[in-house]
Amino acid sequence: MNKKLSFLLAVGLVTLTACGSNDMSTNNQDEADNEATASAETDTTEDETEEDQDEEQEETDIEDTDSDNDWEMQVGDTNEDGVLRLLGRNDTSETIETGSMSLDLPQVTVSEVVDWPAELADFYDFEPTGIISIDMEVSNSSEDTVNFYMDQATITTNTGEQLDPDIMSSDHIGGEFIGAVNKKGTIVYMLENSDPNEVEWVRILISAPHDDDFESAGDKVDVQIDF
Repeated sequence: MNKKLSFLLAVGLVTLTACGSNDMSTNNQDEADNEATASAETDTTEDETEEDQDEEQEETDIEDTDSDNDWEMQVGDTNEDGVLRLLGRNDTSETIETGSMSLDLPQVTVSEVVDWPAELADFYDFEPTGIISIDMEVSNSSEDTVNFYMDQATITTNTGEQLDPDIMSSDHIGGEFIGAVNKKGTIVYMLENSDPNEVEWVRILISAPHDDDFESAGDKVDVQIDF
């Protein structure tokens, strides 16, 4: 097909479209108007959706910031004594239920030892590289006496250490729960051979609660906390 014929056919198609009935023109115009209106409504809806998403994200960011600011010490801060630098925190773990006992871990942290005090050298035969600290809150929902030793929890780390609580710096909160009582405190672990900057998680293992006859009163606790 030569260029002249192609041009004539193109003009003919345009002419046929232009010379259609008035009803067809009107219908086409109405359809065009409807499409334009629908397009405008869609654009408005998309804009509103994007604005809503932006507002929700801003609210989430604000909530996250507020949550961080609830803590006196932020990740990266060094404590007043200059001994520890906070490297990681997890305060998002869910309540752990075992028998009638409920265990919460409001805060689990890993810190780097910046400057180990000389006065502590007399109490320890090593200088720790870091500290893992676990806040615990536990309650017994039963009126029965239950024995639960969460303050004797063993932990392991992704860096290959297995650690028992440091008795001198940890609170005594486990033991006998006579009825529906609550206890809370902080359990501390000393890293001996690991670089605390490489600690990505800790696994917490606690023996199952038991009654006065040493019969099991729940399941053992085995939970991993990520930083």
